[in-house]
Amino acid sequence: MESLCGFEPDQREAIFGGLRLGDADALLIAADLEFNGVMTTLDISANYISDEGAKALASALRVNGVLKSIDLRFNDLGDEGKGAIRDAVSGRVGFELEM
Repeated sequence: MESLCGFEPDQREAIFGGLRLGDADALLIAADLEFNGVMTTLDISANYISDEGAKALASALRVNGVLKSIDLRFNDLGDEGKGAIRDAVSGRVGFELEM
């Protein structure tokens, strides 16, 4: 399957920090994460992702067991979005979550 946001098939790390990404971008990233079996690190810090984008990412995190680290600091996340992300990765030993 071809990536919607430009992930390479063997890409293990994606750094999208400070690129002015919003919820529409988060939806594309989430769609890619659902099928990505190699990426372990995702940095989407310092963007404009809100609860809507966070909920899409949380949905992807529930099915993607390979990702080990996500950085969502300095976004527009509210309690609902943060809660969705936390719930999606709860119980994943060694998962690094930054919000």
